[in-house]
Order: sequence, then structure tokens, then C-alpha cells
Amino acid sequence: MRDVARQLLFATLLGGLAGCRSAATVPPSPPPPSSVDDAALPAPWAAARLAPSAVPPVYLTVWRAAENRSRCALLAPTRLTPAVASQARARAASFGGGWGVAYDLPDERSAFGVAGTGARAWSGDVYDAWPERRVFADGSRVGYGPEGGGAGPNWLAYVRVPGQDCLYNVWSRRGRAHLEELLAELRFVSSE
Repeated sequence: MRDVARQLLFATLLGGLAGCRSAATVPPSPPPPSSVDDAALPAPWAAARLAPSAVPPVYLTVWRAAENRSRCALLAPTRLTPAVASQARARAASFGGGWGVAYDLPDERSAFGVAGTGARAWSGDVYDAWPERRVFADGSRVGYGPEGGGAGPNWLAYVRVPGQDCLYNVWSRRGRAHLEELLAELRFVSSE
């Protein structure tokens, strides 16, 4: 019950991101940020780790081959909505020095996904002028918004987690609500 309430609250506070892109595709002049301090709320990934068998095998395959695996723990959604899960096909996605998993739908390549990029999460040059920003009890930070000049419909999130020195990207071409669902479902995956 507590996880469901936390998940609903996270989704409500966050307000779905498309194509994991570099900071160069982020709108140069975003609207003023709406920053919410969720410091009293645990981050979704603070919940129990997922067993490796709970995620598509490609997650472990790409993570084990990634250059950054020692500083970038594996994150994956706990579940996808049944309608999406029945159609989505997970596949490896390239993120120089990192790992990524993209989901293709029958009519859309890279409709959504999760990546642990080769970029250092806590460096001063990480884009952080997102229109939506959250900070959680563990110090995790999430910034997100629409791509392509701020008009959407593709959405992208940068996720920074204390103790992890990689910039996580989460994206959805299905809109804001879908991106927020993905963010609320993210959990670390046990590596063994």
C-alpha cells in the first residue's frame, strides 16, 4: 500500500519523455522551472532492488558490457502498463561509455527507454534548466521536460542518484504522463 501511495504521489508530483538524447537537443530557453522539493519522499529507486529475472535480459547484457558499470548501477522499470508491455520489444541502445535499453513499438522505434550514460552526473556542465525538477529524500534529483524547443511531444528526463556517477536518461515519445509513469517505476536491479 505504501509503495502504491508513493508511486501515485510521485506520478502526481512529476506531472513521459522521448528519445534519450544528449543535452544538445534540450530546449535552449526552457520556461521557468517548477521545482518541487520532495525531500520528505523517498525516491522510487530507494525501494527494494529487482531480481535480475524481473527485467528483460537485455538490461543485464548491456550493463555488463558497459564501460561505466562500476559507477552506474542498473536501473529498470518494475513494470510497464499491460497495453504497452504486450507490444513493446526491449533492445540494446548505444550510449557511448554507458548502457541503454530502448523499447520499440510496432509503429515506433525507440518509443521509450532507460540509459545510464557515460556522462558524469554531478559535473557542473550537466544541463539542469529543466521546466520540471524534483529533489528526493536521498538527494536524488530529476529534471525533465519536452524535447524539440519545449513543444514536445517527446519528453526526456535526467536522473541523478547519490552514489552513482552516471547521468541516467529516461525518455518517452508517448508524452509526459508516460514518462512520469516510467520514472515512478524505476528501481535498481541486483547485479547477481
